[in-house]
Amino acid sequence: MSNNVKSSSKVQRGINELDALLNGNDLGFVFHTRKIPTPPNYSAEEIKNIRKQIPATQRAFAQIIAASPRTVEAWESGKSHPTGPTRRLIQIIAQNPKEARKFI
Repeated sequence: MSNNVKSSSKVQRGINELDALLNGNDLGFVFHTRKIPTPPNYSAEEIKNIRKQIPATQRAFAQIIAASPRTVEAWESGKSHPTGPTRRLIQIIAQNPKEARKFI
């Protein structure tokens, strides 16, 4: 039996199991769910302090998070605020400032 046929039968088995589950048949699966908390909002001062923990210039911090230096400057002056995925990235950097330095 070729690898493609083996893979195809595994996919088909998975589809059949999912179909049975959706039809209300309990196949003994245990589902685990987690609620991942929303990343925090950061004040201008908090962003500046996180950047200084690396330590990095605004330009270097911008490189780490793939933003422009003007964006970092706007955050640190309170003119704008990071959103969504950028807040999560800043949260990760705040927890691991030394690791972030590796990206400069």
